[in-house]
Amino acid sequence: MLTFITNTMKIKINGFEYTKEEVLEGLKEKGYLILKHTIHVEKCINGCFHVRKHYHTECALKGEDLPDENTQWHHVASKVFKRFYSKPPLV
Repeated sequence: MLTFITNTMKIKINGFEYTKEEVLEGLKEKGYLILKHTIHVEKCINGCFHVRKHYHTECALKGEDLPDENTQWHHVASKVFKRFYSKPPLV
């Protein structure tokens, strides 16, 4: 979950809020390469008019990964840092 508070982007992971800078630093320590990336979105309206939007973001890449929507920093951080709590066995 992403929230914006006074122009500072924050993400909630495991019930705690982290700034974008904290998350990017954590991903770097885990071996991810952080690259700036621009995503182009084009929408056709009424069959003839195209609206183009450009989103600037950072991507967290590792190994053979290529920049795309799935490697945006907040998607990767949610997967990497998320902890699943489960009931431990009694025996």
